[in-house]
Amino acid sequence: MQLALNILGFPCYHGITLIANVRDTEMWNEALDAKFFGKGDPFKRQDWDQLLGNYSAIADLPAILFAEELLQCYPDSKVVLVERDIERWFKSFDDGVISAIWNPIIRAIAQLDSRFVGRLGSTSERWTAGWMEAHSKREMQDKARGKYREHYAMVKRVTPPSRLLLFKLDDGWEPLCSFLQRPIPDIEFPRVNESAALSEKIRLIARRGVRNAIVSCFKLVVPLTVLAIALWAFRADTLVGWGQTT
Repeated sequence: MQLALNILGFPCYHGITLIANVRDTEMWNEALDAKFFGKGDPFKRQDWDQLLGNYSAIADLPAILFAEELLQCYPDSKVVLVERDIERWFKSFDDGVISAIWNPIIRAIAQLDSRFVGRLGSTSERWTAGWMEAHSKREMQDKARGKYREHYAMVKRVTPPSRLLLFKLDDGWEPLCSFLQRPIPDIEFPRVNESAALSEKIRLIARRGVRNAIVSCFKLVVPLTVLAIALWAFRADTLVGWGQTT
């Protein structure tokens, strides 16, 4: 959906947007803390303007967790609720998102790279514990389908019928463009292998995290090495001087 909305002229904030805007994790963490853990104040219109002001649509986690709040702040918004086969969705979610969140290698990289992978992980950990109420891979898998149905029902409940489109990706451009009042593009409706695309993004995140960790270690090791050499030289000089005075 992100690609389709972008093509129609609605710049869309997607979960992968965080990769290029990792500083956004700070505000997402504040919003998640307020919503799920009672820490801080819930976001108001000015907060969402600051976080999402360069976009006119949202999709994917963590943004969709604030569907009700965003509708209250932007009451003229329209909602496209994508209907998916729940088992196909679960497989994609399990293979891509759940596996990445609980991957021990990625979690280790997050500990070594606090500037990038660690920040992304901090946001994922919040919505995993807050929204999904899950604290293990198995628990997340067990609750995923129920959370999907719960979210779907919530969006239908809080969205005025006149502003809601129940949409299937196989429907293509026509119902979407009619609902959003946009001309039908002269290109095919985009269909992306989400699992493959997400897996590639995760590999890129991991590689960048490893590079960052190596650079951080290098920055730490070089001064320590210089200090060790200096101390060794000072000790050697002191020993020589001591030998000359005896």
